[in-house]
Amino acid sequence: MSDERRKKSWRELDAAREKGGAKTRFDPDERRREVIEKSQAYTQYKSQLNKLFTPGSGAQLPPELKEKLGPPSAEAQQKQALTEALQNTADAPSLKNYLEAGHALPEDSRLLIRLLDLPDPTLLLPVLKGLMAIVHGGQKPSRMLLIQKLDAIALRLGNGEAADLARELRAELE
Repeated sequence: MSDERRKKSWRELDAAREKGGAKTRFDPDERRREVIEKSQAYTQYKSQLNKLFTPGSGAQLPPELKEKLGPPSAEAQQKQALTEALQNTADAPSLKNYLEAGHALPEDSRLLIRLLDLPDPTLLLPVLKGLMAIVHGGQKPSRMLLIQKLDAIALRLGNGEAADLARELRAELE
């Protein structure tokens, strides 16, 4: 065997060693990580974590984390109350209160699509702009439903800034 080593280069010896039926070394940490990732508890944890960071999913922070963050400010409580009212009712008065408080509309496409049924064109403008920002961000929210509602807005309003924005948003979706 010593003669064979002198004749072959180190590269050739390494290649022969890898080709041979030698068992690959097994990393116990990697195996442990695979078992954990395939467990039911881990998948539930990951799905809850994804819900927490997905806008509009309605997931709440666990009480332990809420305690660590401390009590919310008065402004945060007001915004939370206005947001909940907007999500629960999705009508003109709740949207008007939300906008008058100076808050930007949430990036929840389902909520914004529900708000497209409002008859007031001045209230439709911020909703359409919010949907436009979502579409420009790369998301295509409920495409067919949104197209139907945008066509209805364009027909109902005829002319005006809201109707033009609805047509522009419709063109972006195609």
